[in-house]
Amino acid sequence: MSSSANDAGGLFDVSGRRVVVTGGTAGIGLAAAAHLVAHGAQVVIGGRRSDGEGIADRIGATFISMDVTDEDSTRRAFERVAELFEQIDALILNAGVNLEHGEIESLDAAVFEQVFEVNTLGVARALRHGITAVRDGGSVIVTSSPAGSVAVSGMAAYAGSKAAVDHLVRVWAMELGPRQVRVNAVLPGIVETEMTDLAGSAPTIEIIRRLTAGGIVRQAHEMAPVFHFLVSDASASLTGSLVGCHDGISAGLSRAVMASVAALSTEVASG
Repeated sequence: MSSSANDAGGLFDVSGRRVVVTGGTAGIGLAAAAHLVAHGAQVVIGGRRSDGEGIADRIGATFISMDVTDEDSTRRAFERVAELFEQIDALILNAGVNLEHGEIESLDAAVFEQVFEVNTLGVARALRHGITAVRDGGSVIVTSSPAGSVAVSGMAAYAGSKAAVDHLVRVWAMELGPRQVRVNAVLPGIVETEMTDLAGSAPTIEIIRRLTAGGIVRQAHEMAPVFHFLVSDASASLTGSLVGCHDGISAGLSRAVMASVAALSTEVASG
């Protein structure tokens, strides 16, 4: 094997890395945690589930109870992290919700607040309590969404919360730069998780297929290698970046979408 190949393997190696994943008991967070454990990392998953310990045991991780909407719960969780590790190499801030449905006329302010409480304030709260655990030169990774930059009717709360997070990632990258701590966001597409609840929804899945450049609906485990990259030294030059892994959803209009529009135009013209 060439020396360059050996160097590349070393850059992507995450064995022995100490990683904390908030919102790590389901969906993309759990998939990322399981992937990192499988590649030799020591992983702690945080979440609110009563069966969190069992979930962690199944993937070889450690569970810590953590509710990112609660100041005391978040503080206590990272105090526990400090008991487990002197420092951590990566902090993945993944906890999130999408509760809102409807446009401005039917907007529920309480739901709007709840979405921001988890998706934006929860991320800030977890970073505030967790950043002292991250070693100099470490990595902070925030799970965001292409909805933060692509406006979609009926998703104001979710999209707004993710847009705020995207900008916070840039701010925090500047603030933590002197410590060589890099801060980046991962923007997955619409993957099949408990939050999206796509199982058995053929019409929704077909819409997603048409939105993506290649007509693919991804699974949570397919997002995990992107987190792996950002935990590893291979991403040492990336900070303040929004890393899209959404099959082109935010890039523009797919051929399938344009074909649907053309078909509709023909139908209207002939009608």
